[in-house]
Amino acid sequence: MRVQSFIGKASVEGLHQMDHLINDWIKRTRPKILQITQCPCSTTRHDGRDQETIIVVTILYQESEV
Repeated sequence: MRVQSFIGKASVEGLHQMDHLINDWIKRTRPKILQITQCPCSTTRHDGRDQETIIVVTILYQESEV
């Protein structure tokens, strides 16, 4: 079993970008997906002033046998 994680901003544009990344990864690797989880998280920006919400999507999979 392997794991692949994706992180994106919790905004409409951020989710569309993450969708594109995930779909592209699936198309390239053709994994057998076993489980997908997602979790919203808060993170502090590098300058320490603001917090932003991000989404972490984790995919547990087996590599393709092709």
